[in-house]
Amino acid sequence: MHSRDLAARFEAYSDWRRRLSAGISGLHEWLSQQELTDAHADLRVQHLLERLHQDKLVVAFVAEFSRGKSELINAIFFADFGQRLLPSSAGRTTMCPTELLYDSTRPPSIRLLPIETRARAGTVSEFKNYADEWVTLALDLSSADKMSEALSQVSHTKRIPLILARKYGLHEDAQVMTPVPVEEARVDIPCWRHAVINFPHPLLQQGLVILDTPGLNAIGTEPELTLNLLPNAHAVLFILAADAGVTKTDIDVWRNHLVGDNPATKEGRLVILNKIDGLWDELRTSAEVESEIAHQVRTSAQLLELPPAQVFPVSAQKALLAKINGDDVLLAKSRLPQLEAALSSELIPAKRHIVGSATQVEIRALAAGMRAILANRIAGIHEQLAELRGLRGKNQDVVEHMMERIQQEKNVFERGMQRYTAVRTVFTQQTAALYECIGLETLRETAADTRKRIEASPFTKGVRSAMNDFFARIYGGLEQSARQTGEIHDMMIAMYV
Repeated sequence: MHSRDLAARFEAYSDWRRRLSAGISGLHEWLSQQELTDAHADLRVQHLLERLHQDKLVVAFVAEFSRGKSELINAIFFADFGQRLLPSSAGRTTMCPTELLYDSTRPPSIRLLPIETRARAGTVSEFKNYADEWVTLALDLSSADKMSEALSQVSHTKRIPLILARKYGLHEDAQVMTPVPVEEARVDIPCWRHAVINFPHPLLQQGLVILDTPGLNAIGTEPELTLNLLPNAHAVLFILAADAGVTKTDIDVWRNHLVGDNPATKEGRLVILNKIDGLWDELRTSAEVESEIAHQVRTSAQLLELPPAQVFPVSAQKALLAKINGDDVLLAKSRLPQLEAALSSELIPAKRHIVGSATQVEIRALAAGMRAILANRIAGIHEQLAELRGLRGKNQDVVEHMMERIQQEKNVFERGMQRYTAVRTVFTQQTAALYECIGLETLRETAADTRKRIEASPFTKGVRSAMNDFFARIYGGLEQSARQTGEIHDMMIAMYV
């Protein structure tokens, strides 16, 4: 199964997601026409549609350096370009966590977060809200050389003092062998903390996100990788080298960061035994080579406590070469088609099951709310019907009196609904204003502005002024939120007491 088949499966999943969204929108429109929804249900449907629209399928590649992660990504997803999209050579090529995705609101580009941001408070996700913190390089899709040059940024390093590197949280435990004192020692570190490549590849356009990690040592130094990106990935491809097997470092990362103590977390975890071409030997028979590969698979599966079916021996470099040259024999020998078949037959259906189950939960909750509204209406109708039945045999004046009372109750109810709708609108507006005063985003902006002023101020007076302004703005926001809360409280009292 080639990557074109994987793209076809992904397109089918995207089409299913679009049809699901259309069905939910149609259901919500019909419920609105029948007056069977309320503000809570409307908000629930809106959030559900947003989740379906923004749904992503995250595939993470994790390994020690020189295991062939970038080459495997090139072979699976980007062989149709006729060359390597991601830099891949001997040694370390990916020095920072790299996300490959597509955002239609941005031009093709690579955004780079400087390594210096590690010395400041804030996660990568938080820094994504501040465009001025990133270095953005445009991708020239018409020039393969220029695009390759821009993407090579993820492999750049620079030499800085060891003391400064440790300030960034790097080389903290390293025993640097140097003839000079530690205060004068210098080490190489990545130029960038994180990279986001926005590229209009068909799979990326349909919601695929590829996470390329810079080696196992980065998992310990970048907490967001450990706590957020890797646990939330729908599939993790853990790459080993066939000539090295499973090392102690591999086992530590596998147990501590990828699967933990819960066997269920092994679902969606595939182990790739790369570089099997290093075991190809013309002096041995094909059966002997196959036996050696099978032995490596069994050993790796046993050490990682996995079924052998979850370990895939491949040669990413030969697979990429075979796809570029159209060599089906070499492609079959590389065994990449088996891995692609597993990704398309297991990963995408599993993702569809997760999305479908979550959607069913929301639709059931929506149906329960609809049934509650209908039950209240039916109870009201039964009550009125009982009153009308009690009028049998009574004179016309009593009937007219009862009909008039029902009309009056209807008018009172409609006026009450109008007041409720008006109050709800005002309440929503005042709540939004309240969040503007004390919301997390407002606090982040205030803190970021204060931090910039502090960093730009060389004297204590400027720092003190920035901090005073910070707390003054916080106190002002709290006072304004207190007034806003009082207004909301008074409005509720006037409405319901």
